Formats: sequence, structure tokens, C-alpha cells
Amino acid sequence: MKKIIVSFLFVAAAIAFAGCARQAAVGANDANKRYFDAWMMLNHPKATATDLGVYILENNPADGNGAIVEKDGYALLEYTITDLEGNIVGYTTEEAAKQLGTYDKTAYYGGKFVTTADGTLYAGLQNVLVGMKVGDSRKVAIPSWLMSYSTYETEKKYLEESSSAESSIYEFTVKDFAEDIFDWQVDKIGEYFEAHPTEFAGMTVADSLKNFKGFYYKTIVPAPDTDTTAFKTDTTIYINYTGRLIDGTVFDTTDERLAKDSGIWSSTRTYAPVSIKWGESYSDITMSSSTVITGFALTLWQMRAFESGIGVFTSNYGYGYSGSGESIPGYSPLVFEIEIVKKPEE
Repeated sequence: MKKIIVSFLFVAAAIAFAGCARQAAVGANDANKRYFDAWMMLNHPKATATDLGVYILENNPADGNGAIVEKDGYALLEYTITDLEGNIVGYTTEEAAKQLGTYDKTAYYGGKFVTTADGTLYAGLQNVLVGMKVGDSRKVAIPSWLMSYSTYETEKKYLEESSSAESSIYEFTVKDFAEDIFDWQVDKIGEYFEAHPTEFAGMTVADSLKNFKGFYYKTIVPAPDTDTTAFKTDTTIYINYTGRLIDGTVFDTTDERLAKDSGIWSSTRTYAPVSIKWGESYSDITMSSSTVITGFALTLWQMRAFESGIGVFTSNYGYGYSGSGESIPGYSPLVFEIEIVKKPEE
């Protein structure tokens, strides 16, 4: 009964708004605005709006002096997005995934980078995000006409443009901000080196491979043979490997025990050394007849027979701004531990 009464009140409010505006529509979003305004009046009558018409429902500034989000940068956000009826339509959090029954223990739930430049982010989200500090949280209502990548100076101009988007509620926290995403990744790699002093003793971010800024290789077990010449083109070798995010999360491995311990084991996969076909250059290397990402190929290219080593590299040698599947987010530096082994017995 309570739900019916609330629904009735909402419809009544919408009708009241329509009744007060029986003059000719002046914009493509005239009806959308009446509906959105009625929803706001019913659910958040005291909320304040920004200059473009985004309503701030909750504002929780962080203690301290975090970096300020600026235009033309990269903001790492943890968020949940709902429609006006409360249905979750987007999220980055483990909590939301569990609530929807879509939780996957192999997926990454650590936030997502968004660009803050004009035309690369929804105008309404950009409007309330720029100027926030790292650590700040907000809950905002963004009307449908501001769910647009277009850039205008006034709300009136947005209202004049047609939109097929839906109004949305964003609840988000700014986890980090980077003016330059490459430099941010290099800094994270430096922190990784410091956190693993045994493997990377004396290594710094200045030690990237010549001509490949942002790529790093460290020998762990040298080649046992005195002959350390490179493999010949079309040579087939066999390797074991493990791929990790920079925070240590394992997303791929040929080690069955590690796969089980990391929660990524699959009954459809065979856990054994894989074949690598050498090429004339690193870009020609293939794994089980498939191409590999540049950072993986460059790591192999540094190695010799039965050597073990670690390649660490920025996302421009990996999966770039888009990431890969649910386990590797965009702009992720990656770590690959590789060991060259004997051909498995058949």
C-alpha cells in the first residue's frame, strides 16, 4: 500500500508540473525535464544544483589535502550507478556485484579510470567531478540531457539538444588522480620495485630498457649455459609463466597450484608449459600459434635458454586504456614472471 501511495504522489507531482507548463515546448528535453524535476521534488526537495543542473544529493569531503581533480587528467573512481527507480546499471565495487549476483572472484573490483577532458566524459559527471579531491565522495543526480559527451556553456543549450540517455544517480569516490597516466604508472612500478627488494635490488624507474620507456626486465635465474646467444628464428621453446597486476593479483598462470590458490583455476584449461615460436624480432613471437602483447614479447626477447626473469611494463605495452576482460582494468601496469623450461614429455 505504501508503494502505491508513493507512486501516486509521484504521478501527481509530474501531472502538476505538466499542468503548470502547458505552453509550447521549447526544447527537445522539455518532457524529460518535467519528469526529472518531479522526481527531484518528490525524492530530494532540498538538494542543490550546480550551474549545469546536476543535483548534489550527498557530499562527503575527505580529511587532508588530497590531489585536486583537474580537466585533461585521469581520475580513478569507485562507483555505483543506478537509474531513477533504484536499479543498478553500472558499478566497480565488489559489494554491488554481490548484490546483483554477478560477483566473479576472478574479476577486478578496484575502481576505473575516467578521463576528465571535454568530450571524453559525460558532461554532468565532469561538472561535479572536476574540483573534487582524492578521497572525496559524492552522490549526484544527473539528468538525461547531461548524460552527453558534448560540451556547452549552459544548461539551456543541453536542453535544446535531443538525448536518448536515461537520468542516472552516481555514487562515487575519487580514489586517485593523475595529470599524466604514463607517469602515474611509472610511479606505481617504482613502488613495486621498492616493495620487492629481493627481486629488484638496486633497480629504479630510470632503468627501463633503452628505446622502450616504461618497460623493465630483471633476470632472476641466469641462463646456465655459457652459450647465451639468442634463439634462432622459428625456434620453438617452452615456458611457464605467471601474469600479475601491479598490486600482486594473479590473472593468468601455467601453475595449477597457484591458479587454485589465486581463485582463477579452470577445469577447462590444461596447466602445463606452453610453446613459444621465436621470430625475426620480438613482434614476431607467438605463443601456441597466437600473437602476444608487446610487453610479454619484449620480456621473452631478453631471455636465453633456461633463464628465468621478470618483465614489468606500463599499459602501452599491455592492454592500454581498455584493459582485458574483467580481470585487467584499463591503464594497468603488468608483471610477468617467465621461466624457460624443457619440452614437456608427450
